[in-house]
Amino acid sequence: MNKKKLAGTTICSLAIISLLHPLGFSQESTVTGKGNGRTNRDKPAFHIDVADEFYKQGLNYAQYGLYDEAIEMYTRSLAKNPNNTEAYKNLGLAYAQKGMYDNAIEAFQKVIEKKPEDVDTHYNLAAAYFDKGVFDKAIKAFHKTIQINPEYRSAYSLLGVAYTKMGKYDDAEQIFRKRIELDPNLAIAHSNLGIVYSMKGMDKEALVEYNKALEIDPRHENALYNIALVYDKTGKVDEAILYYNKTVEINFSNADAQYRLGKNYLQKKQYDEAINAFQTAVMSNPDNVEIYHDIGTVYKAKGMEKDAEGYFSLYKKKSKKEK
Repeated sequence: MNKKKLAGTTICSLAIISLLHPLGFSQESTVTGKGNGRTNRDKPAFHIDVADEFYKQGLNYAQYGLYDEAIEMYTRSLAKNPNNTEAYKNLGLAYAQKGMYDNAIEAFQKVIEKKPEDVDTHYNLAAAYFDKGVFDKAIKAFHKTIQINPEYRSAYSLLGVAYTKMGKYDDAEQIFRKRIELDPNLAIAHSNLGIVYSMKGMDKEALVEYNKALEIDPRHENALYNIALVYDKTGKVDEAILYYNKTVEINFSNADAQYRLGKNYLQKKQYDEAINAFQTAVMSNPDNVEIYHDIGTVYKAKGMEKDAEGYFSLYKKKSKKEK
């Protein structure tokens, strides 16, 4: 897949699992001694389930984003009670939050071994594979999620993106169409289907879907940006400028939109506007080395040779560092 961003997709969306369990209290009981007329000491009124205590501490830590501490508590809990699948679920979620996807995958697989039809865990396993970039295994796990629950909406969304990442556009199109069937008024689903059409070179169909997204949500940033990309690609400079400007009105810090806006202004010889767009882009993304060369080009076109040379020198220095 080229470097064009899949606008408007949600890359990781782990299922939230509520797992609080109350402590179990044993009944008070006494044992009456036989033959000596004395009453034995009462047994303890309740016992503490240490594994459950560790587990609940883990939940509390995770609630506040303290995932290292949560992992430690879940691990302690599982050492005491290795059959607690809920602890494995939340251990996997904590690992995933830290980007430790191999550990997350291992934890989710432990759950599936004991509960093969646990739909949320299949989804979380797929999401972990997705975020790790192992899209073939993610696709398999998302399909299992949908097999268990055909209306698991977020699974369709990420499955479509996974197919797109692998260049399987026909499969992606089919999945996004199914997502739209489930929620016809979901703007992001139309936008994502538009992306697939764009990747297939079907610009007319892509524009239809992007515009459907805007009918639902007129401020849908990704649809606006993707429309601008279509016009940009087809050489419709004025239309591209219009939609890039609409994009940055929604999100001024959209570095990609600002950069491409600058390129189009440069093409139109609107040099001051180009400089403003490029400088805004470089503030949001200073790692885009090409911007420095483009700014130098604009200053040179304006006859400002000294300023141009400064940016060309900066471009050369940054290019060397990248190598």
